[in-house]
Amino acid sequence: MATGNADADEAVLNMLQRYEVLMMEDLITGRPDFSWSQLFLAVDRLSRKNLIALRRIGLSYQLLSTNQEWIHDQAHQHEEPVFHH
Repeated sequence: MATGNADADEAVLNMLQRYEVLMMEDLITGRPDFSWSQLFLAVDRLSRKNLIALRRIGLSYQLLSTNQEWIHDQAHQHEEPVFHH
């Protein structure tokens, strides 16, 4: 079953590489070749390894790679306020 785990982990990482940010529902519908539980466990494993990050959005979760989260946070820290006259 370890191969199935690696396949599910790889599927999650591949989708994040392609789309950068995903909602959990999009991951599940985008990978019908895996069960909900396989994808949920893959997300759990990857987040515990700090390879992906989860953000709660309403009743769902947004997934992003930890590198994307760092880039996103850095961009917001350096934003200058824009004033319109």
